[in-house]
Amino acid sequence: MMAPLMAVYKHVPKLPQLGPEDPGPFAFADEARVKRILAEAGFTDIGMEACPLTFDVAAGRGLEAAVQGALEIGPASRALEGHPPEVVAAAVQSIRETLTPFAKGESVLLPGAIWLVTASAP
Repeated sequence: MMAPLMAVYKHVPKLPQLGPEDPGPFAFADEARVKRILAEAGFTDIGMEACPLTFDVAAGRGLEAAVQGALEIGPASRALEGHPPEVVAAAVQSIRETLTPFAKGESVLLPGAIWLVTASAP
């Protein structure tokens, strides 16, 4: 989700920085925060393992679907809200250029990671 956003930032101001406790799609990216929340809820033996993955942001529908998806959901779409059509068009081209190297057939494969979290219930 960050690759399209970085492309958009070439054309529009950055979104306000989220605070460490603010909700959002990456709210649980910080290992210490996740462990703290679980510990405060009474969980013990908390373990976290980063699991790298590749995510097809096109869902098998090609580069243009990946670009369109970035314009419909996620931080890139929020950053473009309210901007004039010519700015949006330039940003769309930047998103396309950013995603093109990741296109493999009808997929657009971006690297990412998720946490595998384990804990013992109280």
